[in-house]
Amino acid sequence: MNLNNVEMGFNVCNTTLDITDKMLTVVGGASSVAKNFSEFAPLISSFLNVGNEIIKLYKKAKQHKELCGFLLKRCKFAMAAVEDLDLRKTENVEFFSKQENLTLFLGFINCMEGIKSFIAEVSQLKTLQKYLYTNSIEEKFTNLATEFDGYMQNLNFSFTIQSRDELLTVKNEIQQIKEILLSYGVPDDRKSQQNFFDVTNLVTEKNIEFQEQSRKRMVIDSSKLEENEPLLDGNEFSKTSISPSKRIEKRTSYKNSDDVCFKEFSNNSSATLTKQEETQIEIRRQVNILKLLKDSEHIIRFYGVAHDDNKYYLVTEWMKHGNLHEYYTKCKDSINLETKIKFALDICRGVAYLHECEILHRDIQSANILVNGHNKVKIANFGLSRKFSDITRNILQNLENIRYMAPEKLLITNNGDTKKRKISYDSKCEIYSVGALLWEIAELKKPHSDLESEPIINIRERVKKRYCLPFTNSVPPEWEHVVTKAMEYDPKWRINISEICREFYKMSEKYSGASTNILDDEILTYIENEKKSTKNNRNSPITITILSVDDAINEHKKGNKQLAWQSFSYHSETDIEAKYWLGYYYYHEEIPELQRISKEERIRIAIDIFKETADKGNPSAQLRYGMCLWKGEGVAINSIEAFKYLKMAANQGNPAAMYIIGKAYWNGGDGIEKDKRQGAEYLKKAALNNHPKAKEMCIKNCISYNN
Repeated sequence: MNLNNVEMGFNVCNTTLDITDKMLTVVGGASSVAKNFSEFAPLISSFLNVGNEIIKLYKKAKQHKELCGFLLKRCKFAMAAVEDLDLRKTENVEFFSKQENLTLFLGFINCMEGIKSFIAEVSQLKTLQKYLYTNSIEEKFTNLATEFDGYMQNLNFSFTIQSRDELLTVKNEIQQIKEILLSYGVPDDRKSQQNFFDVTNLVTEKNIEFQEQSRKRMVIDSSKLEENEPLLDGNEFSKTSISPSKRIEKRTSYKNSDDVCFKEFSNNSSATLTKQEETQIEIRRQVNILKLLKDSEHIIRFYGVAHDDNKYYLVTEWMKHGNLHEYYTKCKDSINLETKIKFALDICRGVAYLHECEILHRDIQSANILVNGHNKVKIANFGLSRKFSDITRNILQNLENIRYMAPEKLLITNNGDTKKRKISYDSKCEIYSVGALLWEIAELKKPHSDLESEPIINIRERVKKRYCLPFTNSVPPEWEHVVTKAMEYDPKWRINISEICREFYKMSEKYSGASTNILDDEILTYIENEKKSTKNNRNSPITITILSVDDAINEHKKGNKQLAWQSFSYHSETDIEAKYWLGYYYYHEEIPELQRISKEERIRIAIDIFKETADKGNPSAQLRYGMCLWKGEGVAINSIEAFKYLKMAANQGNPAAMYIIGKAYWNGGDGIEKDKRQGAEYLKKAALNNHPKAKEMCIKNCISYNN
């Protein structure tokens, strides 16, 4: 036997044993990691589930969106850290091997649950009452934020939150709640406020119960219905000669002499007896709940369901002057600005009340706003279900409701996407209809009433092209702003009903005692004066020079800004570039006429214009709006949204945007993932377009841009 071979054999054996030992160590380590991770896995899943629930709550938030956003931002940082931990579990052996991290993680989940509960409470008005009299919002927010930040630090999850402005926002939350209630018409006293919360909570509770019973098709105890909502006897009301239509008549109660409206909703000729019974039971169940809305003076009062001469009637309060369209058609000359604002505010208060009770009207239009003998408007023709609406009024997709219909509902019939066909009606759809009605009140004519031939087709085409209903000079800019925000094409940008109420409440105070012609009482912007002069003073010896948009831009660069401004004003309704420059001048306060408007209002108008023109593809507007989002000027800081708009501008060749995007990618941070390759590409493009800072940054970081 060759000894060398024997020795070699021993060496091979030793090597094999060594490899085996190492493999066993690795396998043992992996087994240990798997064992440790198995304890964390359900906690990670729970943590992310709570985080996703917080995101859903934020999206549904009606109040205090900014405050909720502060906490949401923290939660998204935490979720990103936990997802990364889960993804790179084999690289985080040390983390999963520490028992204290398991304990911390359990506590962190409880902290997230606390944030979820807090957001659920403060984001909806009816759940805010617990904070209304204790002034504890600031304390609760601070405690949650401090606890959260502590867990992030102890778990070594790196994050940066700029909290310098958070407490300033939080401090005014209670005052904002009271302002909302005032704008809803709720007096500033504890009893009235408590009554508002009690009633809306009760109606909401009963509404949810009704919806659940309907969904499950539960059999209703008829004896209980007879006890809670007995049929009214039609013979207890005297008939009158007043009958606005075949189905509607005025009657007077023998008991208290109140005038009421009897609206027939079924009879023997149109339905079987069984169907009739089902229908009247359905209506009575809903009316039993709707009667609770009597505390709102902005909603028509329900009295019950009456039976008379084999017919069933919905009984409500009598509204002497019919619907709003009929009223303003007859009384147009007597309706001044103050009356219009009162109508608008009362309608919005009614919608707000319904929304707080989780009731959607589903057909907001002037035909469904009624006017009583005291010239007060009230919301009518709604129920808790679509079936109620179908029974008590013939609601079809016709010309009248199409005038007010949100794009996401109006355009689905022309879209082959089956997913879009399933879009349900929600409060955002209703806000669009409210916006259209507010336009109608301002102009005293129906939306799109200028379309004579094929109006339904043409309205759809207009909406598809994002057409904006035009205003005349007499409409206050604040009113225009509200309507524009309410009728945003994209639902997510629409203003909510509480904001609309607050704006009209401010207008009601500002224009109190306004005359029919508000041009004598209101400070108008230059553009409004310009429109007035071009329409009414055509024979005036004063001549106004109007340049083309390109020439106006050149005059702006030369410093002749008054001439440029009046040219941009003239072209702004038909030219996107001119509209952008209009926003530019509102933003920069360089025109004397605009200096009469408060800075806050100017900036708000400017930002609205920047967003509108940015969405229509103007790169300069995309840059401006992106920068406003980045700095939080006039809007909440949103670096992700800002980045989106800045990138749009950069991709359209704007050098300044190229530089900002390049720098953001190069350095990372503020929610932007570092990507030096993309950063270098944008910086090179900006440098090639002679952007000085881009050139400087390229040289400093050895980025060649000449080849």
